Amino acid sequence: MKYPHILVVLLLSIVFSIDISAQKAVKKQGDLYFEAGKYREALEAYQKYNKTNSEAELLIKRGICYLYTNQPDACISDMATAHQLKSKDFSLFKYSGMAYFIKQDYIEAAKFYKTYLSHLKVDTPEWKNIVNEIKRCGYAKNQKYAPQLAFVENLGQNVNTIYDDFAPIQSPTLQGRYYFSSSRDGTTGGMRNESGLTDEVSGIFSSDMFLVDLKDGNWSSVLPFEQLLNTPKNDILQDFSPDGSIIYFVKSPDLKTGTLYTDTFNLDRDPSKLPVAADIPFKAEAGDKDLFIFNDSLILFASLRPEGFGGYDLYYANKQNNLWQNPINLGKDINSSANDTGPFLVKNGLKLYFSSDRMETLGGYDIFMADLSSHMVNPVITNLGLPINSTKDDLDFELSADGMNALFSSDRIESIGGLDLYVAYFKAQVLDQLAFVDIPAFVTSFNNEEENPETSPVKAIISSLPPRDFVSKPLYFKENEDILNPSNLNLVNKLLELLVIYPDLNVLLVSHFISEGRPDFDLYFSIKRAEKVAERLIAGGISPHRILMQGGGANFPLAKPLINSIPSTLADKTNRRIDVIVLASPELNLKVTQDEPAVAQQFRDTLWDKFNQLNKGVTFRVRFSKVSQMLKSDVFGLRNDAIVEKKASDDQYTYTMGNYSVYNEARLLKGALIRYGMPDAVIIPYYKGIMLEPAKIKSLSAAFPELETYLKFE
Repeated sequence: MKYPHILVVLLLSIVFSIDISAQKAVKKQGDLYFEAGKYREALEAYQKYNKTNSEAELLIKRGICYLYTNQPDACISDMATAHQLKSKDFSLFKYSGMAYFIKQDYIEAAKFYKTYLSHLKVDTPEWKNIVNEIKRCGYAKNQKYAPQLAFVENLGQNVNTIYDDFAPIQSPTLQGRYYFSSSRDGTTGGMRNESGLTDEVSGIFSSDMFLVDLKDGNWSSVLPFEQLLNTPKNDILQDFSPDGSIIYFVKSPDLKTGTLYTDTFNLDRDPSKLPVAADIPFKAEAGDKDLFIFNDSLILFASLRPEGFGGYDLYYANKQNNLWQNPINLGKDINSSANDTGPFLVKNGLKLYFSSDRMETLGGYDIFMADLSSHMVNPVITNLGLPINSTKDDLDFELSADGMNALFSSDRIESIGGLDLYVAYFKAQVLDQLAFVDIPAFVTSFNNEEENPETSPVKAIISSLPPRDFVSKPLYFKENEDILNPSNLNLVNKLLELLVIYPDLNVLLVSHFISEGRPDFDLYFSIKRAEKVAERLIAGGISPHRILMQGGGANFPLAKPLINSIPSTLADKTNRRIDVIVLASPELNLKVTQDEPAVAQQFRDTLWDKFNQLNKGVTFRVRFSKVSQMLKSDVFGLRNDAIVEKKASDDQYTYTMGNYSVYNEARLLKGALIRYGMPDAVIIPYYKGIMLEPAKIKSLSAAFPELETYLKFE
């Protein structure tokens, strides 16, 4: 053949041209997927494109794909290479920071965020967002080693997929059955875009509703709902009625708006009974989501209503006289300027779980718990921490009926892909889930209705409980770090259980110690020991408003410190303790026995006996200081009966002296303290060792005439 080398060149040119065209097509396909947010598919294309490693722009795109498919190390590597290639796209520092954050390397994450921040114009929305992320790094770093409330497991590949699996609901009637929504391969609607139209390139799988059973520790095959319930739209499970007879679900074309439907599972028996629109004040068409059915008369949900505090807020609506009332925002003490979603209210109405992407998270959305036992007065909001929360989104919290575990969804780094379903096994049972109430107390508070003590929902819980005996034992310890030793921790957990079951109970922690030197140090460190116990109770869900603490230092020894001028080993053991005094009202079906230390009469100190006896009635103490830190003063040399106290919800310590049953004796001490240089000294009445609220002084004055004298002069 003539000129064979020309033919070879032509063939090579054709092959090379085809290869170039194919590579361009791969890159274009990757860019289309990237713009659609389909990072898994985009990543596959960018990995095939032969110039990705030499083009900074594509490295950044591929790095973003790695980031959103839970491969942070690969993301960091691509961003570093793009930087070496002199990329002027400074967002690579942001994405590197995000990748380090996902890895829980908060120090490195903050460094990259700060570098990115230096390239931004001050006070722009992006600048403010990065400032917040730097602050979040500090919060997450401090929370990384906090005590963990539960063990967490992924439900596994039999249930989860590489797509989003979310909105888990445990069957209210069938043990071991679980329902959820999923946008997995094979759903009824197939791939659809934001307009709800079929789109194989930029669309994602529409979501259907599914069920799965847990039998003998193994998951069954996942089954879809009936065809008339699952439709081409996004079918998103919301909740069931408490008896399991009604299912609530939203049909949405765009995952933003939709219509709420109900069904009674009669489709297999009567195909003519199609789902009907629900008649409750939940407006999916306006963006309401995350419906929670507490009972037939109370619902909670998340909404973007204009009167909110920013982003999604939590609302409730209740039915009165068979009419649904307008939804009410749960207020600024629960809601934040960020997004607050996914409400779950325990059965006694005293704990509200929800998700939020506010500043105080470990990343993305975290699951929080609000203590409502104070009827919404300064509710305590607690981040559930690791491992329930993660550096990414944690959503859809659903507590089991026995309070032992919870289901939720998360796209954390350990996920199979997208949102996965997880189960959290709590170390301590959530006892609030075991008691029932028809109308939670916070609903009454929000409706501005004066609560009748006889018909109070909290009282209704208590009155239905069987008679109960409780023995309150002191907490003994040797050193400060020994306060929550295993024996004491067992006693504190029993106390915690009691306080959960009886939400009207309060507790007084009175801390004693042996003299270690200066009385001001002895007093302060005695109440700090009580605070350790209070922290444990608060972590268990008890409102700090219910916890009172008093520190007596070495001022009220039960056992004599010296026996024949020799330090007593009995005193060393007995006087290192915290007395736990349960403050139960007479109408409670509860008998509390105070288990005091047994000390023979010849070894007892009269200081304790006198103090204890006086505290059975009304006494008067002189408050001479209220400070936020330890009070260091020579005033403690005047007497040896000073006490420091505070509520766990307060941020200041109150110092008092004296404990008199006669008001005029307290007046003499007040004058002495003023002359000593304590001009703010004031007399405070106490009843049974507890500071009296002004409203209660008048009601007790008939039984205790000294209170009349107090009211006359004070």
